[in-house]
Amino acid sequence: MNMIRKNITLPVTTYETINDYAKKCGMSFSEFLRTTALKEIAKSENLNLLEYISSNCAYMDSTEQKEIEELNIDFDDLSGKELTLDELLQG
Repeated sequence: MNMIRKNITLPVTTYETINDYAKKCGMSFSEFLRTTALKEIAKSENLNLLEYISSNCAYMDSTEQKEIEELNIDFDDLSGKELTLDELLQG
């Protein structure tokens, strides 16, 4: 496996906070950063559509809301299939 070394700059207090927590978890500083970053990436990529929209999209204005309401969509009808973000982006 190819490896790469990267240097980062942190305030001392930030480093100490992360390092202390990593030690409590039984990990080195770099292992903790690597593991936590990968978990956050996986979590972000696995958001369901509602979570994605809530996290990344602004609320619509009243005109857009009115147009949607005029479609008379039954939002209580859950007979459809929930799409993952990957499925949505891949079309």
